[in-house]
Amino acid sequence: MLVTKYYIAGSLVFYVLALLCPNFWLSLPLAWIALSLSIVSIAYLCNFPHLFRKKPNGVIPNAMQWLLAPFLIGAHYYNYWARTHDSVAPIQRIDPQLYLARRLFSKDLKELKAQGITSILDITAEFHGLQSGQEDRDFDYFNLPVLDHKVPSKRKLIKALDWMDVQLADSKKVVVHCALGRGRSVFVLAAYLLRRYPRMSIEEVMQKIQTIRTTARLNKEQMAMLQQLHRQQAFQTEPTLWLIVNPVSGGGKWGTYQEAILDKLTAQYHVEIRETTRDLSAAELTKQALNSGATFIVAGGGDGTVTEVANQIVHTDIVLGILPLGTANALCHVLYGIENKIIPVETACNAILQGEVTQIDTARCNQNLILLVAGIGFEQKMIEYAEREQKNNDGQFAYLKGLWGAVTHNDTLSLQVSLDKQPAQALEVSSLVIANAAPFTTLLAQGGGEPDLQDGILDITYLPSHESIAGRFLSLSELALSNVLPTAEPIGFVHQQAKEVLVTSERPFKYVIDGELYETEQLSIYVQPRSLNVMVPSWFTEQ
Repeated sequence: MLVTKYYIAGSLVFYVLALLCPNFWLSLPLAWIALSLSIVSIAYLCNFPHLFRKKPNGVIPNAMQWLLAPFLIGAHYYNYWARTHDSVAPIQRIDPQLYLARRLFSKDLKELKAQGITSILDITAEFHGLQSGQEDRDFDYFNLPVLDHKVPSKRKLIKALDWMDVQLADSKKVVVHCALGRGRSVFVLAAYLLRRYPRMSIEEVMQKIQTIRTTARLNKEQMAMLQQLHRQQAFQTEPTLWLIVNPVSGGGKWGTYQEAILDKLTAQYHVEIRETTRDLSAAELTKQALNSGATFIVAGGGDGTVTEVANQIVHTDIVLGILPLGTANALCHVLYGIENKIIPVETACNAILQGEVTQIDTARCNQNLILLVAGIGFEQKMIEYAEREQKNNDGQFAYLKGLWGAVTHNDTLSLQVSLDKQPAQALEVSSLVIANAAPFTTLLAQGGGEPDLQDGILDITYLPSHESIAGRFLSLSELALSNVLPTAEPIGFVHQQAKEVLVTSERPFKYVIDGELYETEQLSIYVQPRSLNVMVPSWFTEQ
């Protein structure tokens, strides 16, 4: 390498000058410079950065500082000159939690704190790490000593990448720096981005970095090493599965099945577990997972928990897995089949571990995500009657009790319903359900049979208002019979299909989306075809 030749040539020149110098006292500093450059040359020839003896806390011992003082002083002043002529900012954000920087000083503390950076990865061997009393309290520090223009060993590089994994998993921001933030630090950050985004190529990663830090570049040795390790898949780690769980769903099913679930999942994945609390929703936990680079997220809980997670990853490449730990788990019934009702946890784990990724439709209702149904009337009343305590005590029988209560205490709703922007129909209904997906057990959505969650169409089923309880139960019986006998038609119910639905009323009305209750005067619903990636059993994609 050219830089090594410069150091060798420099050391020879100063040795000759020291030998030829007629003044003994003047020859000593010349010999000192020659010795310093000789030692550095050996370090470069052997790619041995530990010759500087830089400690884990970033300090170079005094003995080495005196021995290599001529080189260190020269490196310091060259670094100072280069920084003053640098065309880019000292610290730049490359990814949401990752930054590139040149050599850091105490004066940079203010900027580091302003950016929220709490972790420093130092890729230099020849400079002290950031030193201050404040540093010990405010920063996590890791030194990967690398000589300028050189590359670290594979083992030491992986160790540094693992350290970065730990920092980012703890939601910390990491700055990677070398002397000028151009070569060594770029090499390490590129390696980490290839680990974090395995679908990206080296060219895409370098473009991502260089778009922001225009001075970033890799020499031939660094690029060759990066390409070699990438071909060897050295950056890949055991894939991480993020498990976001509602521990109170289904009366606390997570506590019952946790050990069995983890026994299965940890055999194939590194599992990051996050549990919801009163103050920390599944949506917030999903955002944290995404900020940490998650590509596979499993939602454990009821349909409400699944919808919260899905809402954060719809229209992305992130894959959703589902663990049925709630009461009804209607979406799992659609995706996993009847086995979900018999051995739900085993069926779900098999789908997560051995299944395939498929895309399903979702829908938006007043900007809230729908995976299953939006319901007015009977569906809403059924959910409202099934109090949390009843669901915990009675399971799915709570919904049957709720449906009984809804039918026997019928309320007529006066609605204006427009399908696909056609003129609105004035309807007097007891029940109106707009379904994206629904198992046969979701009776009120079955006017046209079980909805297809991959057809890009919403199924609308409504029951015109009946004055008598007998009439309402007769209509429900006809609807149930149509599911058992394919030739039977639910005479009392009306079924239509559309991509967009607009429901309005002169006064506020309550409605339900996937088990969650709301109130409004207008519903605007539209389908989002194949907008969510979901893990399903292999048989599902063969239908």
